[in-house]
Amino acid sequence: MPNFSPCYNGDVRSPIPEMPKKLHSQSPWTITKAAKVRLTVFLLLLIAFGVWSGFVFSEPMTPEQATDRSKFLETVYSQGNYIEAGIWGIFSLGFAIRFFRRPPAEKQHAFVAAITFLLFGISDIVEVHTGGWWRPWWLLLWKSACILSMIILLFTYRFK
Repeated sequence: MPNFSPCYNGDVRSPIPEMPKKLHSQSPWTITKAAKVRLTVFLLLLIAFGVWSGFVFSEPMTPEQATDRSKFLETVYSQGNYIEAGIWGIFSLGFAIRFFRRPPAEKQHAFVAAITFLLFGISDIVEVHTGGWWRPWWLLLWKSACILSMIILLFTYRFK
């Protein structure tokens, strides 16, 4: 039987059950059935990727195979960067929408985040045309400044 303690509710005194001293919670290391399914699917995808990459990066038999693999990897690199630029653009759009929905005191954080993610996405497009994120030197600085801005945004959001 629960222990009732007196508590005032307006002018009327009503009994309210006390909260238990310790709630029984699951261990953070407990894995649910749904998590096991997701982890199994993820493991199978990793194995499939490993087998696929083993074929792609294995020693080519002929010069034509080497040329085909080189072109394939260049396509994966460029298309992947365009996809990545699109993802950063979607993040930027999300922060831009947040900017318009927040009160004036909270708009600065969303504005800086929208600009940072947009610039980071544009830098991926520039990376496709320059051939690497480290060359030319100003692209490396550009990407580094964006990443530093993201880290600062994370800490200011987390600890505000």
